[in-house]
Amino acid sequence: MNKNLSTSAYETIKQMILSGELKQGQAISINAMAETLSISRTPVTNACQRLEFEKFLTILPKQGVIINTISLETACGIYELRAAIESYNAKRIMDLLDDNDIQNLKNSIQKQLTHAETGDARAFMNEDTYFHRYILDKNTNYELVSVVNQLYERAYMLGIQNSLTPRIHGSIQEHRSIIDALEKRDRQGFADAIEKNILNGFRNLTARCLK
Repeated sequence: MNKNLSTSAYETIKQMILSGELKQGQAISINAMAETLSISRTPVTNACQRLEFEKFLTILPKQGVIINTISLETACGIYELRAAIESYNAKRIMDLLDDNDIQNLKNSIQKQLTHAETGDARAFMNEDTYFHRYILDKNTNYELVSVVNQLYERAYMLGIQNSLTPRIHGSIQEHRSIIDALEKRDRQGFADAIEKNILNGFRNLTARCLK
């Protein structure tokens, strides 16, 4: 039972961090989180230890936890790793993507447009992540996929902290370029388009943070 409670607490607290309900730099006690989740301290402590290992928070002895703040330097590392891994992955799996996959990716772009028109940046981020994960998940290398999934989650935190609205339409156009290269079976162009999309996201983030 404790293991199940710990897993549930981990998933709930992690979602609170990703959604911005628990903000970067915010301090909160274990007792307060346990009370919010209506469970005892032990599963919450176990969950926080796991989240600390994943770099989402830092446990402060006898004080509680503080939600980690992602610096620009850390953000640069996240985006550069994503660009390197996903462009490498694109070359490896391009031949595994068929016409049905291309249509699914086009459908994702249509959903992105809908979210852009309604100004729903969070829904757009979810669909943007789906778009990239769809391509990534064609790779059966679990370790590679696992590493990138953690990078997605931390990149999502950056998106929550900094509104993506000025970037949305540019990103959609870059997603179209990714599909164009895929339809042409241009392996290098496919990889380059994915790398450009990811690194432009970081450049946009940097420009806004340094204003």
